[in-house]
Amino acid sequence: MDKILEFKCTIDRCVYSSDDFKIYGVLVNSLEYPDVKITKYGTATIKGNIQELNLGVEYLVKGLEVADNNGIGYKAINIKREKPTTLSAQRNFLYEILTVNQANTLLSVYPDIVDRIIKDKLNDIDLSKTKGIKEYTFNVIKNKVIENFKLADLVEEFQGLFSISILKKLYEKYPSIEKVREVIRDKPYDCLCGLSRIGFKTADELLLRIDKESKKNIKQGKKPILYFNFDLKTSYQRMKACVDYILDENENNGNTFINIKELKNECEILTKDAIHHFLSIIKSKNNNIYFDINTLRVCKLDTYETEKYIAEKILKGLSINTQWNCDYKKYNKLDDFELTENQCKTSEYICNYNIVILNGFGGSGKSSSSKALINMLKDYNKSLLLLAPTGRASKVLAGYAKRHASTIHRGLGYMPPSNWFYNEDNPLPYDVVIVDESSMIDVFLFKRLLEAIDFSRTKLLIIGDDAQIPSVGAGNVLYDLLHCNLIPTVTLDKIFRYGEGGLMTVATDIRMQKEYLDKNKKGLQVFGKDKSYAFMPITQDKIVDYTVSVYKKILSQGYKLDEIAVLSCYNKGEYGTVKINKSTQNAVNKNPESYIKFGETEFRINDIVININNDYKAIKYNQEFINEDDTTFIANGEIGKIIKIEKNAIVIDYDNVLIYCKKNNLSNIRLAYSISTHKSQGGQFKVVILVTPKAHTYMLNSNLLYVGASRATEKCFHLGDIKTINTALKKKENFDRNTMLETLLKNGVKES
Repeated sequence: MDKILEFKCTIDRCVYSSDDFKIYGVLVNSLEYPDVKITKYGTATIKGNIQELNLGVEYLVKGLEVADNNGIGYKAINIKREKPTTLSAQRNFLYEILTVNQANTLLSVYPDIVDRIIKDKLNDIDLSKTKGIKEYTFNVIKNKVIENFKLADLVEEFQGLFSISILKKLYEKYPSIEKVREVIRDKPYDCLCGLSRIGFKTADELLLRIDKESKKNIKQGKKPILYFNFDLKTSYQRMKACVDYILDENENNGNTFINIKELKNECEILTKDAIHHFLSIIKSKNNNIYFDINTLRVCKLDTYETEKYIAEKILKGLSINTQWNCDYKKYNKLDDFELTENQCKTSEYICNYNIVILNGFGGSGKSSSSKALINMLKDYNKSLLLLAPTGRASKVLAGYAKRHASTIHRGLGYMPPSNWFYNEDNPLPYDVVIVDESSMIDVFLFKRLLEAIDFSRTKLLIIGDDAQIPSVGAGNVLYDLLHCNLIPTVTLDKIFRYGEGGLMTVATDIRMQKEYLDKNKKGLQVFGKDKSYAFMPITQDKIVDYTVSVYKKILSQGYKLDEIAVLSCYNKGEYGTVKINKSTQNAVNKNPESYIKFGETEFRINDIVININNDYKAIKYNQEFINEDDTTFIANGEIGKIIKIEKNAIVIDYDNVLIYCKKNNLSNIRLAYSISTHKSQGGQFKVVILVTPKAHTYMLNSNLLYVGASRATEKCFHLGDIKTINTALKKKENFDRNTMLETLLKNGVKES
């Protein structure tokens, strides 16, 4: 039988901490609680998905006794602390999370602030009266109060069936126990599936467990945890949530529609008891679902409308066809280098058409073709805007174009959560918009771009490489635009320096799926007169150690940390970026002056890091005073360097933009000695170490190899297994995603 104990304890130390799991060593009075097991360190262990606990503070813990390799500990069911009611108690609590001056300032204006937060009486709070405490800091205080005093009530209310992280999200959205109970009872799936990082499967498992436990309590004459007014297992709500989940997953895999048979089969696997609602959900006009009875395609209505809008806007742009009288023929040279006839077509096509695609291999001269066009536009006083989907891709574009470029979000003036400065009512004031790395753009971002273009005023040049991996988001924009055969397209397929430059030769061979490695050769294989590509056959058990050795050697040759990238197609696993980052960090940045720990990662002064999500409110660093309102945009994929470590924050230098990153925001930051091949797309590094062990055979394909090798501008050291590489060369990324854009364009947007 499960042994559950309740005891008071004082937090002695944090043993481990991540978003979803924490372990604390706690001091317990063994005379008062003789049944609590004490470890050899003189403390008891509490663990679980729990809130952050404050050192030196007493808590009341209810926990399940569990044994593992580390001995006996207690999996927390609920953790409470005494609510501060006196001014002195509130001051002591605030001292735990604020500076002495901040706590005293806040209490001098609002002496009952903790009680106000607990009771959600904050309407008359005026932060202009609290020097040094503005919105950001106040939210930190509020969240700490909620974690310490409110969430424990919710844990108790739902008898430990909801984890602390789920309860935090529920409380943020519905700030009272009564409201949480009401919403879960009436709209259980809408409520839980609407929370970030809570998918249908997790929500379904939790709700069915609550339903089961509640029915069990009723039979035993106890109060139910939650009583639903309908049969949850066979309900319309459950079926609707399942359909939404499958459509979302379908889009996460890059598709924009799914066949109705496949959709129904997946629903039967997950929610067989509610399958009788399937057709009524698909046919309903109120469910944001598009169903074409002729093609049997099902998708989210918003997604269909997005692709339909793109097709309509492209067709409209092509029909306008404004022509410019520019002498494009004289722009056939760049610094005594003569462009090919094909490269010159970009300038010609922009003069004659409103929408043009420039598609080409790496090394085929897309940048030269673009530079010649930019020179022509400059001479004829044509204004232009340079855009790319990521910050790193925009830097590459700016580098070869020798002028400013920005992300699409920044270029269109995106203001979270849903405002875009440039839109249909306020179009971009440029003659030409050039967007690079277009294979990375999903349908939703491309729609935003088209909304901001008035084709009676502005022309659009779409630059891409159709051998690169497609967008992470839904759609296959570049592929569909190329294959509709309606848009004037310049295709560059002649590779300069093929056979001479090792990087260009190998990248081209990979793109053409040609086996370039000698299977009979045992040792190092070097390519090109410039020796810019070297393959090292390494067994996978030694690959991480060799990677670190190569990294250290490259550093000794004078390269900087941010000029080197180790690329792996996995993040997790023995040969993934997480493991490589840790090993590399310990080799090149050991014994740091200062560091901060977040989860299993130690962030050290001088570490190279990457931002993995668009951050629209990144706080700028000011050494004298941190102003939470002074923010900027840091794009997904931006790489920076940690230049300062504070108690609960780090300062990151992103190309001379200093960002103050609080500890609770470190979930968006990763070490960047090694990054995934997917994350590297659009960027460039002087030196790339490409890691392809045998264990990555399933994931690897020619597109990933191509992206990895073509990120290097000077040298690529490829460590791996020849058989694995040759197997990958035979595979191509599945470009044949289920999308409607190509069909809509070919049919002139005629869909039922």
